[in-house]
Amino acid sequence: MVVDLGDPGFWQDPYPVYAAARAQHRVAHSAAGEVMLLRADDLDLVHTHPAFAQPGLRALERLGMHDGPFYEWRRLTMPAHDGPVHDRLRNAVVRAFTPRRVEPLRAELGEHARVVLGRLRDLPSFDVVADYADDLPLWLICRFLGLPVDARAEIATFLAGTEAGFVDPLTPEGRRIAEDGIVALYAYVELLITDRVGNPQDDIVSDLLEAEAEGRMSRDELVALVVNVLGGAIGSSRAAIANSILLLLSHPEQAAWVRAAYDERLSPAIEECLRYHPPFRTGRKLVVEDNELFGVPLRAGDTVFLARQAANRDPQRWDDPDRLDVTRSPERHSSFGYGPHFCLGQALARLDVQEAVRAFLDELPNARLLTDEPRRVPFTPDEQLEECRVRP
Repeated sequence: MVVDLGDPGFWQDPYPVYAAARAQHRVAHSAAGEVMLLRADDLDLVHTHPAFAQPGLRALERLGMHDGPFYEWRRLTMPAHDGPVHDRLRNAVVRAFTPRRVEPLRAELGEHARVVLGRLRDLPSFDVVADYADDLPLWLICRFLGLPVDARAEIATFLAGTEAGFVDPLTPEGRRIAEDGIVALYAYVELLITDRVGNPQDDIVSDLLEAEAEGRMSRDELVALVVNVLGGAIGSSRAAIANSILLLLSHPEQAAWVRAAYDERLSPAIEECLRYHPPFRTGRKLVVEDNELFGVPLRAGDTVFLARQAANRDPQRWDDPDRLDVTRSPERHSSFGYGPHFCLGQALARLDVQEAVRAFLDELPNARLLTDEPRRVPFTPDEQLEECRVRP
């Protein structure tokens, strides 16, 4: 089956298209001829098989970007590499994402979420995306990195660039936003690093400076990594928070089930929301060896499209996959990837969504959804809602 990724309407509700395609074959093709993987097991395989690699800079080159500050930033980041370079960079930063660093932020984030909701409670209505989900991930990553939370509005203006650079198709205006944003973000991060050189703290930047001093990464790699952590933590977490709240408001009986026992039920409920609407909905892998692993010929140099939305509704892994069921036993979904490039910040992202949803259900038990037909932003890797308006 051929799937037209250039159709804006497809991105509003791709699930019926994916289901029809999967009923015909384990893969589909895009209108451009790219193979699209649709099954959960196939996404697991492509993340671990030696015949596939990260597309690296080809991900930008296919959009028409071959140079410039955004391109140079991406060249230095972990997602652009496999093998020894990726392993060296990942090992240098992995200890910063341990539960010891992440879990102490849980109570603080919950308190901040309640403060935000306290300002929204008396409004006639508000937008979950712009007024709630947009703020929490940025607040959390500022605390995680040791940045002043009061500066997050300024930082948010820079972060638009890290998202704009991956929109397909990439317009000249989109490229300008991406490059202006990355230049500004670099300048901000370099000031932060300069401060930490003279004033080390118990934070990720100070950890990375130790790694630099030990020869495990260069200063250029350090700056690029902090920019990557800062930029990568926002869009997908915002999407996950907004989609999870939308789903639970649309299924009030399931929200009530979660409220009855947060400690046991919140985590599996969030996993089901992440499965049902993966916040990071697409990806790609580069073919490095000719193969027919998925029943079609693939040649070295091709790319394959990772349809995480399709994989997360695979009936071979989940019974009745198009039904939201927060009581189901969690199975591993594809929302955070798999294998060597499994999302480094997944523990922080999960904490973000869990505490945002807990606070929302607690503080606004009578909230009602006003957005009848939510619209989604097309062509972006993140499954972003344009708006999710509620009456508190």
